Amino acid sequence: MSPTSPNKKVVETYLERDLSKIDSLVTDEVEWVEWVDGVPTTGSRNKGKAAIAQNIGDDQLRNEVTRMTEEGNVVIAEGVCHVTRKDGSRLNVRFCNIFELENGKIKRQDSFGALLKDAE
Repeated sequence: MSPTSPNKKVVETYLERDLSKIDSLVTDEVEWVEWVDGVPTTGSRNKGKAAIAQNIGDDQLRNEVTRMTEEGNVVIAEGVCHVTRKDGSRLNVRFCNIFELENGKIKRQDSFGALLKDAE
């Protein structure tokens, strides 16, 4: 098995959703676009670190990455995000996130997802 590249390590750490690490992982003008089938915010566009931190919010998230692919400064992560909301409801979203990195930081993320019918 080959060692994890620096860009993949940045993406792995970002997907842990630890707010205390966000500043070191994304550029100041990071742009994030989300397209999720079945989630009301489909097509939302966010820009800047504050928007990323706000998007993480208070819900409990656990990302289960099933595959990462890298070419040049682009890393693609696929998997399932398990969400437990503050109200106790749960949902699962299958995702494919495309990250563009610059100087070891995420400068753009395109997030595509589909709401799975059965929560775990």
